[in-house]
Amino acid sequence: MGGRQLAEEVNRMDTDRPFDDKAEQFDRLWDGITPKGVNRTKAMKFRQYILEHVRQMRRPLNRENARRYWMGELQKEIAERDNL
Repeated sequence: MGGRQLAEEVNRMDTDRPFDDKAEQFDRLWDGITPKGVNRTKAMKFRQYILEHVRQMRRPLNRENARRYWMGELQKEIAERDNL
């Protein structure tokens, strides 16, 4: 693999990685997974925090909408709707 091909591959991996990391981070926070094990209190605080934001956007309070909020998808939908 040439230098240019390697650079393009690394760049592609870097652009794909943040999305995966953010999705994995959401799952860990939602489930309360920490390096020391499962922290139920931390999970409940995170869920309450995210679901409050989802509630303010007048969406059903569920894990999928919480994930969409965390990933920025709900904000994009609202911005697109407001621009029409």
